[in-house]
Amino acid sequence: MKKIFYLSSILVCCFILSSVSAFATVPTVTLNPNNDTVCSGTLASYTITAMDTPGILTISYRWQVSTDGGTSWSNASGAGYTGDTTTSLTVLAILPMSGNRYRCIASNTDGADTSGSGLLRVVGIAPGTIAGPSSVCKTFTMTLSDTVSGGVWSSTTPAIATISGSGIVTGHLAGYDTIKYTASNICGTGVAMVIIRVDDSVAAAPILGPAATCVGHSINLTNSNIIGTWAWGTSNSKASITHSGILTGSSYGMDTIYYVFTNGCNTVTSGIVISIDTLFNHGTISGSGNLCVGNWTHLTETVSGGSWFSSNSSVAVVDASGTVTGVGLGTVTISYYLTNACGASIATHSMTILGSATPITGVDSVGVGFTRTLGESVTGGIWTTDDTAIATVDTAGLVTGIAVGTVNITYTVTNYCGTSNAVITMHVGNPPSAGTITGASSVCIGSAITLSDATAGGTWGSSNVARATVNNAGVVTGVAVDSGTASTVVNISYTVQNGFGSTTVVIAITVNHTPIISIMGPYAVVIGTNYFIRGMPAGGTWTHTIDSIAMILSTFDSSAGGFAYATFASYIMLKPGTDILHYSVHNSCGTADSSFTMFITTGVKTINSGFALNVYPNPAQGEFTMNLAGNTNEEAIVTITNVVGEKIKEFTVSTNKLINVKLDEPAGIYMLNAVTPSGKYSAKIAITK
Repeated sequence: MKKIFYLSSILVCCFILSSVSAFATVPTVTLNPNNDTVCSGTLASYTITAMDTPGILTISYRWQVSTDGGTSWSNASGAGYTGDTTTSLTVLAILPMSGNRYRCIASNTDGADTSGSGLLRVVGIAPGTIAGPSSVCKTFTMTLSDTVSGGVWSSTTPAIATISGSGIVTGHLAGYDTIKYTASNICGTGVAMVIIRVDDSVAAAPILGPAATCVGHSINLTNSNIIGTWAWGTSNSKASITHSGILTGSSYGMDTIYYVFTNGCNTVTSGIVISIDTLFNHGTISGSGNLCVGNWTHLTETVSGGSWFSSNSSVAVVDASGTVTGVGLGTVTISYYLTNACGASIATHSMTILGSATPITGVDSVGVGFTRTLGESVTGGIWTTDDTAIATVDTAGLVTGIAVGTVNITYTVTNYCGTSNAVITMHVGNPPSAGTITGASSVCIGSAITLSDATAGGTWGSSNVARATVNNAGVVTGVAVDSGTASTVVNISYTVQNGFGSTTVVIAITVNHTPIISIMGPYAVVIGTNYFIRGMPAGGTWTHTIDSIAMILSTFDSSAGGFAYATFASYIMLKPGTDILHYSVHNSCGTADSSFTMFITTGVKTINSGFALNVYPNPAQGEFTMNLAGNTNEEAIVTITNVVGEKIKEFTVSTNKLINVKLDEPAGIYMLNAVTPSGKYSAKIAITK
């Protein structure tokens, strides 16, 4: 009994396995996609059904598209497609896709089956395209047609033209009308439009424009008949003309230009004769090239019909017959003009108008060892002197005094007009002595000194009135020094003059101001380290307070590295504490002293003691140097305001750098405010102008 049951179980199991093996095969498409017709911009859909037996394997789907009627296929994926790996494909249809076919491949691990294809037809709004003439004559008819049948014709302005249901247009009044053709389909209603023109019969209108042009030149011709079609033409090859009426001369002669105009009623022709000219040959001028002032000569020309002109009527004039009269000395160009539509043709002839020697110009005295230049309005002459021991003269009329006395200088001219002379008597004497300037050699800004010279009658002068001025009494007033300097040297001159020349002596005056001190160096320093402290202007003296804390090893002046006019102190730290350095500067305008506090640490932590805003020179004439000095490098915003708090200037600077500032403002007191992450710092600047 048990054996029979066991055998039966084995047979059932084998039957089931053999059934699975027999029916788990390639999928079969049981429903193919249908064709679909949709409007452009809407969705088309395609669906299939596939199955296997007994359906225990997973089926995959891949939709494909053919754009050539099913000859070739590619995957339908990307923009415009959704569901391309499912049983239903959705397509966003546009007109270029009309005619595409879509199929689906159903596959599993045993194989694949391909569905039939569904056609996509995309329909747009269909007004079609209107064809036919664009114009019709009044009271006449023409026929329009459209590529789409079944539509309705209409006229926008029936007073101008009407159209029948079969597309026959009748003209009523001259003008423009819009003809519409309205057609409908499943996607909606569309309208095609065309503008037609209703014409009246026209008469030939005259051609307007110049009657002549030059070979290679162009003119513009026009005609009032323009509502229609036209064509320009020429009778021969003397000219060419474009459709827009631009005529260009080709060769010399006459040409008849035609304008043929056509509208919906008739054709008319207009004509005009155009003269094509060439530039005249200006010929050749003959005659003398020289003429004396007050005389005349006649010039001739190989071509008649022209006009004579002179380039300078103050030298020579010319009349209508070519007669030239000399008026003044010099060179003149006589021209002969011939003009036509092609322009002006010019022949020229250069003439030199000569004359006798004229009175010599220039000063009739010269100092021994000095020079004078004499002049003559007539060129080409020779300068001579009757006594070279008293004075000499060169070819340019430069007279040099040799010894005290009187000498005759002669200018001799030999030219087309003959030989003539002009004479001037020169007196040679000794120039005056300017003596010696005495007085102080320096002056302070805003102060005055008096210079003197033993020789009376002289004139005082300053080489730089922006730095120092001097009046007729020799009083020198200090005005300013150069920006960034402690002093400026100005040359004060004293000049004495007589008929034989002038002599000048010079004294150098140093313009000073009371020293304006600027100190720069680290505020917090470390024991055992040697630091350099800078004081400006140069030439001052460094001292400090507590020798047991720090020492000044040495001092020196430097003009290197951008530190002109500075005195440096070599400063070494001995132990922690506070020391005060002093920098003192003395000049002829006074003494100034400034102190500088040093914080000496062990080197574990740097003490931030802030910054010092230094400005110099102060007062300044509008240009000065500023420096925000401290023991750290930071960015600072600098604002300059006037005495009433109005902002004049604002800019960003780096600390511990010399900054040149130009302030184009009236004289007065201005406030500088610098703001850094560490705090706010202020200084005043006085502007003098």
